Amino acid sequence: MVALYVALIVNDRRTFEQVPAKLKAAVKADLEAIGLDENGNAIVE
Repeated sequence: MVALYVALIVNDRRTFEQVPAKLKAAVKADLEAIGLDENGNAIVE
């Protein structure tokens, strides 16, 4: 389910706020692992 929500966020089909509370930490971690923020935008350092 985490990978599904990551894909939905990346493709602008869902927002991070729509992710179930119990999955938010894992979804955020996976997004950050691929260099994206909670909105699916690239993290610029």
